[in-house]
Amino acid sequence: MATNEAEKERIALRRRRRLRQLLGAVVCLLVVVGAVSVVRGGIGLVARAFDDSDLAADFEARLSTLVALDPLPFDSLDQANQSTLLNAAIWASIDTTNNEYERDENGQMYLPTVDIDRTAAALYGPDFHFTYETFEDHYMTFTYVPEKQAYLIPVTSSMGDYYPRVTRIQREWGGVRRVTVGYCSPFSQTGEFSPTATLEPVKYQDYLFQKDGDNYYLYAIVASETQVAASSSAPASTPPAAAAPQEVLDSIAQSVAEPGSAAADSAVLQEEQGAASADASAAQPAA
Repeated sequence: MATNEAEKERIALRRRRRLRQLLGAVVCLLVVVGAVSVVRGGIGLVARAFDDSDLAADFEARLSTLVALDPLPFDSLDQANQSTLLNAAIWASIDTTNNEYERDENGQMYLPTVDIDRTAAALYGPDFHFTYETFEDHYMTFTYVPEKQAYLIPVTSSMGDYYPRVTRIQREWGGVRRVTVGYCSPFSQTGEFSPTATLEPVKYQDYLFQKDGDNYYLYAIVASETQVAASSSAPASTPPAAAAPQEVLDSIAQSVAEPGSAAADSAVLQEEQGAASADASAAQPAA
């Protein structure tokens, strides 16, 4: 009887030991799973903290019309070309609004300056203001109409020289963000427009933004340390050599063929001079 009791106790002891071992294995597995989850979560947080893709897309959208006009660098907004800044704000206002604006008898659109103020404040800051008057920029004239408090926008199909591609965003001391912008050109090295071409930067500029409240506003454009590789340093927007149209060449050929024309007289004179020169050479005695 005592032997059976002892055997039962050993069996119960083995069961309890196995249960403890199983419970320990489960606890270890949960610890490992938890540690892996924590590590993955930490990596994800770090990756999201350094992932500037959304921020870069936002800067590209904000700078698209300004980069298209290829502004000269400046250290502060008051040193910048105000006409180019205003030109960019005008086109950005048209791109970001869905208003049906009033038009004149020629189909030109009146753009209210209140919309330009709103666009300028979003990029240059709420304290920046334009002086509104008629101006010229990039071969276009923008007529200011005081009685309508609006600009008369010229009807044009011109396109910008560049598209922005943000390649780096650096946080600097004093609430400054240095945004390196690559200038991508839709033109080939021969100057031809190529909408299907892979756009690669042909140059770089750094756009400096200062934090004001919860937002960052542009205050300077400076030279960038980022440079285009030597193999692709040729400017893609270089226009091809000018070539005379075929109708011009045909006109020149026809004018030469017509008797009495200046071109024909010149051709005859050259022919006579050539013949005289040949006769003089033939008349010289042999050495």
